[in-house]
Amino acid sequence: MMPGNRAVFSSIALLSAIAALAIGSDKPFRPGQAAEYAHQSSDQVTVGAKPYDTEDLTAEAFGKKADLLRYGVVPVLLVVENKRQNAIDLRDIEVTLVASDGRHAGAVNPDELPYLAGKTPHPSVRPYPPIPHPKKKNPLNSPEITARAFVAKVVPPGDSASGFFYFEATPEPGDKIYVNGLRDARSGQAILYFEFPLK
Repeated sequence: MMPGNRAVFSSIALLSAIAALAIGSDKPFRPGQAAEYAHQSSDQVTVGAKPYDTEDLTAEAFGKKADLLRYGVVPVLLVVENKRQNAIDLRDIEVTLVASDGRHAGAVNPDELPYLAGKTPHPSVRPYPPIPHPKKKNPLNSPEITARAFVAKVVPPGDSASGFFYFEATPEPGDKIYVNGLRDARSGQAILYFEFPLK
């Protein structure tokens, strides 16, 4: 290898190490397959979900500073696997956390989470621009929370998509996840909804 190439690779390695330290862990977070979690299959589509309902799990995914559970936020990892011949359209996906007594909690937009910590004024409360607060003082303003949110709009044939949905709720035994709005990208036909216990 030429000396110049070694310098380039060394620079890349250094930048990677800095990025890993920036998020507080040198171990990248990698979701598993849908069948590794609580899951349901229908029409060659498998949807799996796992609530990150302990401090150890949230630290694994978001770092130790992003203590979502402390502020009443339950992150749920969702994995959608497509074994169909056509792509799946996820633009209208709806994910709901359903308690054992029938209470429903819709997912909270990641951009709204910092306001739940009570350290950032919510824009709808004030008629004028809020006073900026340093990001490091708000544990729900962690970049990992936004970066790991579920954002996929399409799942190609033979592929999968994953990410977190965030719910303002308290984890309880008997919680279920309800997933609706998946469609065949070619025909537009709705795919049967998914509903299954999280544990």
